[in-house]
Amino acid sequence: MAFLFFLLAAVAFTWPVVLRLHRAVPVDTGDPLLNAWIISWGSRTLFTAPTRLFQANIMYPARDVLAFSEHLFTMVVLTAPLYWVSGNPLLSYNLLLIGGLAFSGFGCYLLVRELTGSRWAALVGGFLFALGSYKFSQLSHLQIMFSPFLPFMLLYLLRYLEGGRKKDLLLFALFCLAQSLSSWHYLVFCFLAAGLLWLWRAAASRGGEEWRRLAGVLLALGAVLLVALPLALPYLRAHGRLPGFERNLTEIKGFSAHPADYLTALRGNLLYSRVSSLLPHGEIGEERVLFPGLAAFLLALLAVAGWARGRKRAPADPFRRGLPLFFLLLAAVSFLLTMGPEVAGRWNPLYMIPYHLGMLRFIRVPARFYVLFLLALAVLAGYGTAWALSRVGGRGGRFPAYRAWGAVLLALVALENVNLPVPMVEVPHGGGIPQAYRWLEKEEAVIIELPTLGLGEEHRYDRLLDFLPRDPHAYSELEGLRVYFSAYHRKRTVNGYSGYFPYSYNRIFYEMEAFPSLRCVELLQGLGVTHVVWHWDLVPPEREGEYRRRLLSTPGLRLAADLGGQWILEVEEGGVSRPDDLELEALVPEVVRPGEPFNLGLVVRNPTPLPTVVTEEEPQGFRLVITDGEGETVEEERGSFRPPFFLQAGEGAVLPLRCRKAPGKEGYYRLDLHLEEGIFGERRFSFTLGVREMPVSEEPSLLEGRVEYAGTAGVVRIPAPDGLFPLDFRVTAGGDTYLLAARESREEEIARPRGLVHLALRFEKEGPVWEEQRGTLPCDLPPGQSVLLPTLVRPPDTPGRYKLFVGLTDEGFRWFGEVLVL
Repeated sequence: MAFLFFLLAAVAFTWPVVLRLHRAVPVDTGDPLLNAWIISWGSRTLFTAPTRLFQANIMYPARDVLAFSEHLFTMVVLTAPLYWVSGNPLLSYNLLLIGGLAFSGFGCYLLVRELTGSRWAALVGGFLFALGSYKFSQLSHLQIMFSPFLPFMLLYLLRYLEGGRKKDLLLFALFCLAQSLSSWHYLVFCFLAAGLLWLWRAAASRGGEEWRRLAGVLLALGAVLLVALPLALPYLRAHGRLPGFERNLTEIKGFSAHPADYLTALRGNLLYSRVSSLLPHGEIGEERVLFPGLAAFLLALLAVAGWARGRKRAPADPFRRGLPLFFLLLAAVSFLLTMGPEVAGRWNPLYMIPYHLGMLRFIRVPARFYVLFLLALAVLAGYGTAWALSRVGGRGGRFPAYRAWGAVLLALVALENVNLPVPMVEVPHGGGIPQAYRWLEKEEAVIIELPTLGLGEEHRYDRLLDFLPRDPHAYSELEGLRVYFSAYHRKRTVNGYSGYFPYSYNRIFYEMEAFPSLRCVELLQGLGVTHVVWHWDLVPPEREGEYRRRLLSTPGLRLAADLGGQWILEVEEGGVSRPDDLELEALVPEVVRPGEPFNLGLVVRNPTPLPTVVTEEEPQGFRLVITDGEGETVEEERGSFRPPFFLQAGEGAVLPLRCRKAPGKEGYYRLDLHLEEGIFGERRFSFTLGVREMPVSEEPSLLEGRVEYAGTAGVVRIPAPDGLFPLDFRVTAGGDTYLLAARESREEEIARPRGLVHLALRFEKEGPVWEEQRGTLPCDLPPGQSVLLPTLVRPPDTPGRYKLFVGLTDEGFRWFGEVLVL
């Protein structure tokens, strides 16, 4: 009966999800459809081609794409039979949503009943954990909402620690495994909760039998990690080869909770939306809507007060007697972890120590530790309810007053957590999906869907690109739909949406802003893309004629199907050159500062008449050896660089390298650069390297410089608006100051921009009309040195005649030196 209660409550409190199980998703088409796609992809591949599980069909040509998000393995296993029968990702998703809430409540009910012996207390605790407002703020994040096995894990761990039955140990391990494999967040949550309970029990253990049980728990947790390891390997591979794969502290701080967030209510809440002047409000999908309701807090306080007053009458077992304090500790630890790297502006060791040990580097949102806080609060509220009801009647619930007050407390908790109706978005399914995807089902194809929604200002396009849509929410909804439709056509697609965007994805779509330019077509040919799905509903009406002419006249494109709202364009095969055809030139500063790191670079150029596309993601290795005049090695180190991605005929690009330490004494040295086996094969370069003291651009003495256009005329003709276009400039350092090209990492450059010298570009037509852009110097420049700088610029999105101003800028100061006008 208890499970039926929670099932009906889950249906009621998620209304009207149950009416649209097969044809809609809650909130929006971003994360919900991404998770629906993950479930469908896993269901289709897990039992037919398990080795291909992580090689998903989106974000082509990236590898291990499923590792860019949560794998949802447990959910895949649970719903695979349903998906094979129905073929409907939406049905699987919505049943997991409702079923996960129902089992979360039932599991917490059993846990609280085990601890208090009160059914009413168990109903209150179970309701609060399963259907608290926080869960509804996470409606678009199934990987966080789905917590059914967490309370079961604690229940059987408690039973094993108290009774020592092997059956309970086995059930603890199974529930821990099931919850841990639902998402990596829950692996951390499970091990944190189980670890704290283990320590709590160890602190009160005296006999050998108790220590044997504790050893059994460690063995069970070790077994869980061993089983989870194969699923972790793709994430570790991606972490090893992809820049920015782990979460940096700047990003994490933006998603950390603040104490005031524990008073932030959901805007759609039936009760608290009516007292908007008293509490701040947040929307569904926001991460810091953490107010559990006044009743939950008050009942938890009653639990602590009841424990303090009833210690003498509590169970004789000190472990059982102290369990309310354990859940208070779990709540406190979870609270501090939600705060992230800092608590009230002070360093948070509870978060930062495991972060620096690598245990939390994959978690972007510390506020999600609130799941454990909510579980602890629910159990404490159950204790508080049991204590309050014991004041009015027996614990067995035989007296009318006991039942009445139990119903009142349950009703109060429920009233504070009514967030209805759940917003739903209708999604095409089955035979109702757009005709273009039905057409693709019959073809052997690699596709890209265009146009995308507009991309924002990145400013630097010649280094690692961040991905910045002008409207991130709208972009995620559009790409979420395209990911979802790929569950039907099942073709490899360049499009995608996930928790991580690889460089190849970012670069392709910034390039595609100029589609259908010849440069875009050559890139698609080099990638092996065979078809473009063109969506006319995303083209401004005033530009439809222009795009029709360009799509039908661009070499390399052929109209394969006119489906009304969509065109399908076939990309004709085109030749590409190989990476070992590329020319390489190493650029090193002629003079560097003693004992300091310095930047050098490789300029790679495509001398062939064909484009080059390199999809290799593995870092390429190099070795630097610095020797003195007597041939003695002064410094030797290894590093890596990222291969180039796309070069048209004649185009060049800079591949940055870094030496961590120059020789400490002034003088002249020999620097040898060895490229080890990789896409370029083995290559060697040798230079004379001077070392002496000089002012640096962080604290400049005299900043001077000159930029010259390396083309043949003062007019630059760019064949298509927007997108990316290569230009070459020659940069000469003047004055007496050493110009810094880069810092060790992108994060450090963001944190310490002062002193970095970049090429600066600005398009103008009667004033600035486009973003001010930056180009990265190929190496640090001492006074007097001149280098050729190939860079990528993003032209304005409207055709016309513009002035292009080009100069040098010190990010901490201003433009300096002579300014070139094209």
